[in-house]
Parts: sequence; C-alpha cells; structure tokens
Amino acid sequence: MIFKAALSNKAHPEYGQISIPFPIPDSEYDRTIGLLESMGIGSPTAQDCQVDELDGFYPVLSCLAGQNVNVDELDYLAKRLDSFDGNEDNQFMAMACKLGLSDIRDFINLTFSCQQATVITSFFKLEQAGKAHSMNIRGGAMPTGEFNKLNGRAIALELLQSGAGVVTPYGVVFDNGMELKQLYNGRQFPPYCYAPAVLEAEVTAEGAMGFLNLPMPDGQLKRMLIRGGIQNLDLPLAITMDSLPDNTSDVLDLERLTVGDLPALNRLCRAVQPMDEAEMRKLDAVVVQTGASDIDSVCRLAGNLDQFDITPGAEGLERDALPGQHQGGQEMGGLA
Repeated sequence: MIFKAALSNKAHPEYGQISIPFPIPDSEYDRTIGLLESMGIGSPTAQDCQVDELDGFYPVLSCLAGQNVNVDELDYLAKRLDSFDGNEDNQFMAMACKLGLSDIRDFINLTFSCQQATVITSFFKLEQAGKAHSMNIRGGAMPTGEFNKLNGRAIALELLQSGAGVVTPYGVVFDNGMELKQLYNGRQFPPYCYAPAVLEAEVTAEGAMGFLNLPMPDGQLKRMLIRGGIQNLDLPLAITMDSLPDNTSDVLDLERLTVGDLPALNRLCRAVQPMDEAEMRKLDAVVVQTGASDIDSVCRLAGNLDQFDITPGAEGLERDALPGQHQGGQEMGGLA
C-alpha cells in the first residue's frame, strides 16, 4: 500500500465514508467501485470523490485532502509511485514542493518528469549525490568507466555553490531544467504497465485513444474504454506486446481483433497469466490438436487443461471425455 484515502460524497455527507488502500488490488477493484457507486460517487471520468484524509509515505500529497478527485486517478498515481526507488521518492516530493503542486493531474505528470531533478539530502553523502547528479542530467545512463572516474564530491560542491538549489523539507533540489510535461490529459492515462501483462493493446481511431494492459478487472476494462472515449466496438486493436503461446497467438490472428473482442481476450489473458512454461506448451498443443479457432474456445481450453494429457514421446494428446463433448471430435460446447 502506498497510501490510504478516506473518500466521501461532498454533496451527501450523510452517505458516509469509505477508506480505500491504493493501489487497489485487482481482486478488490470491482467490489471497491461498487461501494463507491452505492455512495453516488466513483464515476469513470468525473472527479467526484472528496478526499477527507490521505495517509501514507508521501506527505506532499496531503494537500489533496479537501479536494474532489477521480478514484482511477488516485489508483494510477499510487501505481506510478509504487515503482519508485528511494531516490525517485525524494525527487518527486522535493520537486512537488518546489513547484507548489496541489492538483492530482500535476502529480501524475510529475511522476514522468521528476527523475531529471537532483536532490541532495545529506552533506555527508556528497560523493553519491554528485554522481547521481551526473546520471540525472544524462538521462540516467552513462558508461561504467566514465561513471567510476567521476569526482562526485567536487560535482556536488560545485552544484551547491551555484545557488540554483531550492531548500525543501525533502532536501536541496535542483530542477536541471526539468519541464512538467503534460503527458496525462485528464482522460487517457499514459502507457504504463504496473504488473506483468500477458498482452498490451492500443486503440487509436476516430479521436479515441486507449492503452490497455491485460488482464485487468472486468469493471476496470469497461471504465478505461469510457475514459478513452472508445464506443465503437468495431475499432481495431493494435497489439503492442503479446506473451501468449506461439500457436495460440497464430490461431487467434491478433491483428484482426477489435474492441468488441476485448472482454473475451481479457478472460483469456486472466486464464493464461498464472501458467508456467510447461502449461503454456500444453495449451499450445491442445489448441492445435482440438482445432480451436476463436477466443472463447481457447479460453475454455485454458480453463480445462487438467482434462488433457500429453502423450510422452508422441505428437498427439489424450483427452478425458467431457459431458457434451465428442471424444476426438471438434465440438467444444462441453468445456466450461
């Protein structure tokens, strides 16, 4: 948990308050949204959740208390911060303080920019701070030999003597020319994969835009499509990353999928996500041997792999007879 927020309906305080840990676990997402909706808040797009309290590791976010925010914006911000190391934590908080940020959308955008800044938190670690500064102004990359030759203490002292630093509760911060880029436009979240995804998809057409990492909670998928303004189910999906088994990908012909296929595709990714390498190979073999040709069929197979046995040293497989399914036939109706 990065922070916990107590949320309420500003227009109807009598509806009570709900305390939510962020990021919201996938297993709790749909239930959490349901609780918010029962209080008349939790819109996919509107900032309708009043923050009564916010507790966590980032005191700079306390200014959100008293504001109305969108629950998915809070969740996205928490996921971005969850990926930070200690140095990025300092960069984020010091730059937020320097810039006087108080809007959640600015905080989200800052998570993509703050890595350029340098923060000196201790005068006893100038060697480390100077070397970190050199990395920051070079975009975070430098040849190892060059890095090892740096005189970090001298670099840090020169930086401090420049007068360009701003003292904050989180250290002396130097922005190094950082610009707060507006990557988040208030509707579509910038591409970001918080947890390992089975498949990443993009929808960009007719003024709509959406970046999806599958699997995700079914309710969240619907909300992300709404946020992206995606209503046409015939819009094509652009698959930007696919870790499905090879034969399964070929059978599904991912280049021909549309927005209307997303619910079934999400179910398939959820079934595949916990599989190990051996189970992936087994799914590939089962897909080929059964002649499955659509997402629903492959999804049913993925959920019933225990009904199939690969014959050792042979090309084929053996399958237990299932209710409503012909032994050796192509009918898949009995798999559930």
